[in-house]
Amino acid sequence: MKNFSCLTPTGCGVSAMGMTETHPQKTPVFPEDMVIRVNYLDLGVESLFYAWEISRLLGRDATEKEQRALILLVLATMLTSAGGSTRLPLADGSHFEHALNELDATFEERTAIEELLMKAKRTSGGSPDPLVADLFGCPGEYRPLIIDHDCLYIQKLHVLEARVGGILRQRIMGMPESETASTGSRIAADVESAVDEVFNSPPVIDTFGKIELDAEQKEAVRKALSGRITIISGRPGSGKTSIVASLLRVLARTGSPPLESIALAAPTGKAADRMRQSIAGHLAAIPNPGQADRRLAEACPPALTLHRLLSYLPGLDYFRHNEKNLLSEQLVIIDESSMIDLAMMDNLMRALRPEAQVIIIGDADQLPSIEAGAVMQDLCRAKTANEQGRVVVLKKSYRSREEDASGKSILGAAALINEGRSPAGLNGKSAALMVNRVAELQFKAVEHLQPGDEEQRFHFLAEWLKRLRGSLPDLDDRLMREYLADHSGFDEQAVNELRVILAHYEKFRILCVTRISAGGTGTEALNRWFHHRWHNELKKTGIPLLNQNFLPGEPVLVTRNNYRLRLYNGDSGLVLQVKISDGTRCRPAEPMAVFPRGSSFVAFPLEALRGHLDLAWATTVHKAQGSEYEHVALMLPEIDVRPLTRELLYTAITRAKKAVTIVGSVDILKTGIKRTTERHSGLTDILR
Repeated sequence: MKNFSCLTPTGCGVSAMGMTETHPQKTPVFPEDMVIRVNYLDLGVESLFYAWEISRLLGRDATEKEQRALILLVLATMLTSAGGSTRLPLADGSHFEHALNELDATFEERTAIEELLMKAKRTSGGSPDPLVADLFGCPGEYRPLIIDHDCLYIQKLHVLEARVGGILRQRIMGMPESETASTGSRIAADVESAVDEVFNSPPVIDTFGKIELDAEQKEAVRKALSGRITIISGRPGSGKTSIVASLLRVLARTGSPPLESIALAAPTGKAADRMRQSIAGHLAAIPNPGQADRRLAEACPPALTLHRLLSYLPGLDYFRHNEKNLLSEQLVIIDESSMIDLAMMDNLMRALRPEAQVIIIGDADQLPSIEAGAVMQDLCRAKTANEQGRVVVLKKSYRSREEDASGKSILGAAALINEGRSPAGLNGKSAALMVNRVAELQFKAVEHLQPGDEEQRFHFLAEWLKRLRGSLPDLDDRLMREYLADHSGFDEQAVNELRVILAHYEKFRILCVTRISAGGTGTEALNRWFHHRWHNELKKTGIPLLNQNFLPGEPVLVTRNNYRLRLYNGDSGLVLQVKISDGTRCRPAEPMAVFPRGSSFVAFPLEALRGHLDLAWATTVHKAQGSEYEHVALMLPEIDVRPLTRELLYTAITRAKKAVTIVGSVDILKTGIKRTTERHSGLTDILR
């Protein structure tokens, strides 16, 4: 439970919020019958202890029925927060009812909860009821539970939301009066000259020719040059990186702010690395670059994770940069911002100088953050931000050229899903080719395979592995080869070989809705299948299998940040046979996890990554955010599961550049398309 403090049942006179009890009473009965249920709901038993501790703050005359009702109410609020919302709406009965249904609350328990809420609302409205006086409060009060806008909050989330909303509102409104949505941003003549120069010298790519900015992208660049906050939302491939690169080119010409006062960041290491590569590719494609462009290419600000930008101290669970130690940067550009949760946005906003500019870039239609909050969505929907002209929505996609049949199919399917429609039809034609047998798959554009049984699904996995192995010459030989490294890393020949292999693996990715089984379609089940299949293949080669959990040639994913090794959650690599030389002798080759780092690679013994590594033949859609692949296979669950939503399906399909294969039933797909990710947040109220 990352957002909440939890105390064990000690029986001492200290409440869950650190307040001393004014009316000691007997310890409430711990609801052991709820343990299985909260574990099933992924809340964890610690959340039950937290709710149980809070129930001790009820008045001394509280009955066991009232104590249990309060525990259920706290759990309902925490269940909503675990789903990404910051608050539990009380007025809209359907959401409240859904949470109570999930907790299997009885009719009698629901009646007791309603009675408790009536007392709570009177208390938060200024008429304290002795039974709940120490429990419920209104905004600004220090109570475990806060009622605001007829919604129930855990106190910490209410504080975070109010603080983030206040800072964002100040930034949105803190512009010169001359800047309005109707007149647009007014920028100085020298800046306008630099803008025109950049717009008139776009990069040129052999395949597509000039990559010129369209009207929306130009508007985004101009808005980003003024005001203290700009929000840019666009689907994958809509040119967001071109906007960032163009903005940097303008600033390299004006020198205000200087390049060394600009920070580029993203929520994950992979997203930050993609940001760096995309900007570098954009700059390298400029024909006849000017002096400012050459200087920018040489001294481009590095792309960091948000944790590195804010100097996270893992031992203390603390960020070095905060409101008492502000960042020195005058401009901060954040990519993949849909992944930023409320707590991280709070850390970022508090660490920025009041006069600094921040540019928030992402896709508001993608999956929001795993933790509570949907800040990117809230900002794009905020009336104030839109009225002040601080939001730009990019509608066109350039990832897959629309004149290309495969690209058009992917874009069409994604657009239909985003509109809540099945990709079965696009302007009278099919956006997804329906097939019933693996042999009919062409692995082009968007195809939907409906496996009739489990055997057909395994047949598809075998075909996927066959295509992965067969689409790079001598791949098996490359995977079984021994690679030599010393204290300075791999030599140039090995680096070139590793670059080819890892880039090839990054072209193919199977995406799942969940980690758990879901009828055999979760990442754990699929990775086990691939691992067993690969193990049998390797036994034929006679290679000694020194580690049974991770075999040479298997893709792997880092699951936890390791700051000492500079490996971060989401980093992907490959297990290969590596020999380490100390200059005088060479140790026998052993399977090691190899990861890209900058322009080279690093290798780590598998034992050093124990508990930090998972197989990555298949990953969840959440793990794939911020990535793009040429070929994507989306495995739908055999049964309906809560994470299956329209946003998840849209995110999965838009990870692909060339081909998407949807595997699963049409009915399950339609169920997911109908369900949207609903996150209840008060940011829109604050930014209204």
